Amino acid sequence: MQDGEIQPEIHALIEAKSFATLKSALGEMEVHDLAELLAGLEGEELALCFRLLAQDRAAEMLGDLEPERQEELLTTLSSEKVAAILNEMPPDDRTELLEELPGELAQRLLRGLRGEELKIARSLLAYPEDSIGRLMTPEYVAIRPGWTVDEVFEHIRSVGPEKETLNVIYVTDDRGKLLGEVRLEELVLADRSLRAQDLMEEAPGALVAADDEENAVEIFKKYDAVALPVVNTQGILVGIVTVDDVLDVAEEEVTEDFQKMVGVQPLEYSYLGTGFLKMFRKRIPWLALLLAAQSLTTVALIGFHTIPLFVVLVMFVPLINSPAGNTGSQVAGLMIRSLALQEVNLADWRRVLLREVAHGLSLGVVLGALGYAAAFFFAGLVGTGSYRPQHIALSVAAAMAVAVTLANLVGSMLPFFFKRIGLDPAVTSGPFIASLMDVSGIMIYFSIATAVFAGLA
Repeated sequence: MQDGEIQPEIHALIEAKSFATLKSALGEMEVHDLAELLAGLEGEELALCFRLLAQDRAAEMLGDLEPERQEELLTTLSSEKVAAILNEMPPDDRTELLEELPGELAQRLLRGLRGEELKIARSLLAYPEDSIGRLMTPEYVAIRPGWTVDEVFEHIRSVGPEKETLNVIYVTDDRGKLLGEVRLEELVLADRSLRAQDLMEEAPGALVAADDEENAVEIFKKYDAVALPVVNTQGILVGIVTVDDVLDVAEEEVTEDFQKMVGVQPLEYSYLGTGFLKMFRKRIPWLALLLAAQSLTTVALIGFHTIPLFVVLVMFVPLINSPAGNTGSQVAGLMIRSLALQEVNLADWRRVLLREVAHGLSLGVVLGALGYAAAFFFAGLVGTGSYRPQHIALSVAAAMAVAVTLANLVGSMLPFFFKRIGLDPAVTSGPFIASLMDVSGIMIYFSIATAVFAGLA
């Protein structure tokens, strides 16, 4: 069955009430095809398919759905079915689910967990929001340094089926303190008489449970790891984080940064999953703030309305503001991404400053020359009275060179400033820079024009 044919066939089976055939079809589907199918279903169809899934598979699929679909599904299924699915879910996926749900619903679901699963869920939710502790799972394999290879394999066979991954086996002492790790391939090839301590290597990049989850992304990239151990402040092994969870965090961070850069408060759900009023509330604060900022442009223009040829000069304002705003947004985007990828850090601000002053001057001179030609041409068309077109063009060219240089400087330094004071550099958004440079550009332009005309008087 091709991907494009899956959903129509499922719809047909539901319409025909062929539930036995539907259950069989769902059970035979490859896991990724099943996840894609369920993501495209809604309401009763989604709930029906979930009721027909085996318990372990339903638990796996629930973690792959968008948060709004998860909430919709959990309010549709019976309490017994939900409890059974949650008890089967991997702890890290369950924690992510519970922290995304409304508080009342999350508490109701917690009450459906049993024994050890309830204890694990509460312990993970006790960590700070967006911390590595919320991201980890306690389903890892730990061994003692004195165990032989045979003893290690016996232990793996005993506990392995319930664990998140067997690629890395962690070595701990009697108190649970992390000593090192052993790769599964090394165990397979090792002499049976060797002990774990003979094969053990230092565990690279151990994560700290209370640290921000963004730290995990950088450490995974540094060590190119499949899984990394998580310790508490005493070095006790409390869980592991696997690369699939870190990829989800990386995607969320990139999406959030992009939304901030276009002047939208971060969305909790997908675009289509965000309701009309919620989307309105996410967009209007930035737009209102930018409107207030743009009102300063009007104030600046009013301050210069008495200078000669004011009406003619106003026609050339876009020639100043557009290149300046674009230049600032361009370099701000470069700096935000470079900081995110750690290509530059806070200590590099002086190097960046010198580099971008040079870039800004170069760009300003070139764009100023182009602006001179454009302004000279258009000023000749509209007429400038006793002033010649080159007087207007000179004002435009000089203002453009200064504004572009300033925009390049501000756009490159603001991300460093925001990061230094603990804010996300992504708030240095394109709209933010553009609004700032609109006001600055007008002040620069009309100040220069005033000076030029005063010199000619």
